[in-house]
Amino acid sequence: MSAPARGGYAAWVTWLEAFRRGEDPATEGLGPVRGGFGSYVEARLLERLSTAFAERVRQWQTSLGDRIVAHPPDGPAAAAALFQDAVARLEPLTRLADSPLIPRPLAVSMHDMLRTVREGARSALDEAWRRGTEDVHAPGMPVQRRVDPVVRRPGAGVGPRR
Repeated sequence: MSAPARGGYAAWVTWLEAFRRGEDPATEGLGPVRGGFGSYVEARLLERLSTAFAERVRQWQTSLGDRIVAHPPDGPAAAAALFQDAVARLEPLTRLADSPLIPRPLAVSMHDMLRTVREGARSALDEAWRRGTEDVHAPGMPVQRRVDPVVRRPGAGVGPRR
């Protein structure tokens, strides 16, 4: 049995599995996804590539959502800082979309998806900090985010004292 061709389908599948799991393996040794695989194999590889990319986008969105819920930004500066950090974590996806190894139509689609994801993240962050400011009922008053239960002493009745 002969070894798979350098940069062939098997190498791509191994790379894509690592990428899908959140790793950022180097692309050295991978061949371009253009014509050399045969139409069926190339279509299958492009499907796997799209699926792995979408999975990484989903992971990124989940991570950002968790961060917003755990520590909502308290103003536009905090939202902008969180957004910049989140966009920096999209770099591996941007590198893949910019790679000369993938066909141009797929690259364009990936860039469109990344643009949509960034716009959605910006909106979510803006909404998160605005939601906090809408809770303020009067200027200068602290925001109460939860209702504390009333604590009664044992034996304290509800009716009037006699």
